[in-house]
Amino acid sequence: MKPLLRALALIFCLAGSASADVFYLDSLKGDDANTGEAAGRAWKSLAKASENHFKPGDTLLLSRGSRFEGGLALTLEGTPEKPITIGAYGEGPAPLIDAKGYIAGVYLTNSRHVVVKDLAITADGGKTVDGSRPSNRYGVYVRGQKGETSQVTLENLTIYRIYPEKDTKHEGKNPTTYLGTAIAIEGEAETSSRGFIVRGCRIAETGFKAISLSEVKDVQVLDNMMKDIGGPAIQPGRVEDLVVRGNVVDRCGSSLDSRMHGRGSGIWPWSSKRVLIENNKFMHARGPGDSCGIHIDYNCNDVIVQYNLSVDNEGGFIEILGNNHNCAYRYNISINDGFRVKKKNGAFQEGKALMTSGYTGNRSPKSGPYDSYIYNNTIFTRANTRSCFSIAPSTQGLLIANNIFAIQGTTVNVLDDQDKRKDKVAMEIQRSFVQNNIYSSGSVLPPNIPFKDTRMIVGDVGFTKPDGVEAADYIPKNVKLVKDQGIEIPLIEGDSSGLMTGLKITHDFFGNPIVGKPDIGAIEIQ
Repeated sequence: MKPLLRALALIFCLAGSASADVFYLDSLKGDDANTGEAAGRAWKSLAKASENHFKPGDTLLLSRGSRFEGGLALTLEGTPEKPITIGAYGEGPAPLIDAKGYIAGVYLTNSRHVVVKDLAITADGGKTVDGSRPSNRYGVYVRGQKGETSQVTLENLTIYRIYPEKDTKHEGKNPTTYLGTAIAIEGEAETSSRGFIVRGCRIAETGFKAISLSEVKDVQVLDNMMKDIGGPAIQPGRVEDLVVRGNVVDRCGSSLDSRMHGRGSGIWPWSSKRVLIENNKFMHARGPGDSCGIHIDYNCNDVIVQYNLSVDNEGGFIEILGNNHNCAYRYNISINDGFRVKKKNGAFQEGKALMTSGYTGNRSPKSGPYDSYIYNNTIFTRANTRSCFSIAPSTQGLLIANNIFAIQGTTVNVLDDQDKRKDKVAMEIQRSFVQNNIYSSGSVLPPNIPFKDTRMIVGDVGFTKPDGVEAADYIPKNVKLVKDQGIEIPLIEGDSSGLMTGLKITHDFFGNPIVGKPDIGAIEIQ
């Protein structure tokens, strides 16, 4: 090799193998005049760290016990082998970022291969000082701004009290809402932003959402705790290939603070594809409309809701809106959902045990949903509540089988809340398959429901502890009525697709194997 070429090769080799650096931030002992390259020479402010150029493999560590005012605003370019990490060091409580007056505690734009972990973030109002919109505020904001953002992991974060400076007219419980969101991950339609994980975070008291996802692909939302969320806890819009697993949501649609939205389901995917929602717990959703544990908003394909526990959500249990294709609720347990009464306490929708709706937007014609599969769920409601059914006349393709409807109170068919026909006569839906469900009485299905159960089973399954709030309370004791009495789930007539993971299930709500014929309900009796 010629000397010049050898020298150039050596330079490129050295550049490619440059060692990663660790930078330190300490609000108590740091100084922005320092190099930041050792704990004893730590920087003091987030502003100083935001000015630094971080290279692949670098780490930024914030001192535990520190409290920082402002926000980290960065564009970070890690690699798969050398991600850039933002985390904590030392002993004591997680370092706190107080982003009052800033768009976010951590604001990443057009960033790739980044890990943010072990921080606490709050942003409670304050006059906006960074030039951002005073009506929006975030704990962590990951944004593809006229470009791609990908491969970002948010882990073990504590985010609480997120409210912007100003309110905005919105459709919550009150005329206006303070649009505070704990975590927002946004791509852009013309780019491919993919590969995001939100794991093990604790989120509380946000004006609007806990986790907002938009225009992104390949996302995992795992094992997070969300409590007192003003609006929906998890809201995916135009998201593809999403897994939501192991999360606990307690009191979405909260009105704990007067600035909160006061309306929201635990999760509602919209215009999304290939979404798996499993092994989560959704409790105590409130609001004048929607506010289910889980509802599937319109224009979705292949959303599967399975192995979830849904408790005391006033909007209801099953809600599938218009132009949804091949979506399913299966092997879930619903306890006392859907008790809201229209026109009481400002409610404009009834709560429902089961709802399909053709709604696809205020100015769009009703459409679908198409080929919805509802099977092997266990549904219990109290005797002192009314349970509503609402099946839209636009529904095409509906399977309801192997469910337990242990509904103790009265039931009524309220048709479709969005149905504006003057003569709301129940119309028999096209391509329905309804059979082999257990009902606590022969009158559970209202007489004007637009389908018939062709093999109705009536009886008391004998729950272990009816009106309990734990999944184990709903193990049936009437073995003869339930065990091996299920049917194999067929494709709906005219549906060539089925469900994205198949119709056949190998285990029940608790992970017990299904051997032979399935039992009826969400639990396989052992």
